[in-house]
Amino acid sequence: MIDSNEIILSTHDAATLSAVLATLSPYEPLLPDVAEELVEVLAGAKLVAPHALDGDVVGLGTQVTYVELPAGQARTIQLVHPAAADASAARISVFAPVGRALLGRRTGSNVPVALPDSTIDALRVIAVRPVGSAS
Repeated sequence: MIDSNEIILSTHDAATLSAVLATLSPYEPLLPDVAEELVEVLAGAKLVAPHALDGDVVGLGTQVTYVELPAGQARTIQLVHPAAADASAARISVFAPVGRALLGRRTGSNVPVALPDSTIDALRVIAVRPVGSAS
């Protein structure tokens, strides 16, 4: 059984996210909440060397297919650094609610997600595929 509460990050992704968090201005709207959530993710994550990371873990640069629950709508996105985000190209920032929810999760995980004005309760990760650089 998959532990959907376990978050696994490569040491590279953890260092990248820590560097991004260090550059955030506390005066930017909404960013303090996002930063706080990502700090919590980093603090609670199991860190693994990039070469030892299983291929079924969502990280920066990976392509993820997930199902929205309970509706069952499947979507495929690439999780990226905030500067590379482009919703029209399905490149979703790790700062976005879906990106934060998926980060570090494995194939088979059911992950709760809080989206404003949404009927989505959770996401089920059904496939993860590395696609190269996160930027």
